[in-house]
Amino acid sequence: MYRCPSCKKEYPLEEKIFRCRCGSYLLVESPGVFPLAALETRDLSIWRYREAYGLPPGTEAVSLGEGTTPLVERTMDGERVRFKLDCLLPSGSFKDRGASVLVSLARRIGVRELVEDSSGNAGAAMAAYSTAAGIRCRIFAPDSTPPGKLVQARLCGAQVVRVPGPRQAASDAVLAAAEKSYYASHLWNPFFIQGHMSAAFELWEQLSRSLPPAVVVPLGSGGYLEGIHRGFRLLVSAGYARALPKIYGVQAAVCDPLHRAFQAGLADFVPVEARAGVAEGIAVSRPPRAREVLACLRESGGRSLSVSEEEIIAAHRRLLASGLYVEPTSATALAGLARLSREEREGAVIFLSGHGLKASEKLAALYPA
Repeated sequence: MYRCPSCKKEYPLEEKIFRCRCGSYLLVESPGVFPLAALETRDLSIWRYREAYGLPPGTEAVSLGEGTTPLVERTMDGERVRFKLDCLLPSGSFKDRGASVLVSLARRIGVRELVEDSSGNAGAAMAAYSTAAGIRCRIFAPDSTPPGKLVQARLCGAQVVRVPGPRQAASDAVLAAAEKSYYASHLWNPFFIQGHMSAAFELWEQLSRSLPPAVVVPLGSGGYLEGIHRGFRLLVSAGYARALPKIYGVQAAVCDPLHRAFQAGLADFVPVEARAGVAEGIAVSRPPRAREVLACLRESGGRSLSVSEEEIIAAHRRLLASGLYVEPTSATALAGLARLSREEREGAVIFLSGHGLKASEKLAALYPA
């Protein structure tokens, strides 16, 4: 069942909704955890953890082999740092985790066409998995979006709809389209979040079925952080792990509505101007699931961080010098690590969210020869 945390209304999973009729985001609870014995024989995709996602019975996976991304160590400034390379998923970003689970649900409940609003990684992921599922896909994006950011979605079979005006105009347009099509929103839909739990499960396996003391995550709308925390929480509640890792969520200072709310002790985001900056992938000025994200961050015992453009670029240069070719958005996490005390960053794992090939044109301009 879907459950609304605001009005407490419940909906069956077969209902084609993305939010409650009261306007709130929805939650879906995991009915249980994957059996340990099953891990010995299952493949290495995120579907080795299929019981944890809470999908309707009989749901078949739409998979491109996503999962089990590398965990690597690098020495930076004389310190060993561990990175989880979610930039190496099939479409080049962590959003494949959520897209695989959400598109699997969509096919299970009979969706033939879906719509999404995205100018980057989410659109590319939804296009790839929709094509694999045989579902028509339309991606709505602001008309100002550079063509290079949309070519992946277009070539993977999606119809790209360019909307004149600001980012909000694209959001308004997709909501109008959702009256006749299924809105597979990476910002709203709880099953997209459920897919991100797999990152926590993989990390637990890679660390010999234990959890690190802390993780550092780029923070935009917060779905990645919410899913990772939900995965950690499920492992602890099942007795598979002892304690929740502290989560440090890192926003860019030019657009940090969640950080401002966390610092002020607020339950919901602080409205800010929508400014992209160098880490455009996390420039979400009004994150719809902010209340849940902030609650997860506080429950973990971690905190939010806000980093400048200069700090992001410096961190990105350090990643490039270590052979890690990622989007600048990923570098926000390393920039955030530098803000932590030695005790806080001891044993921490940094999640790198998107591949640098996604942003090669931007990087060429950022670092001219």
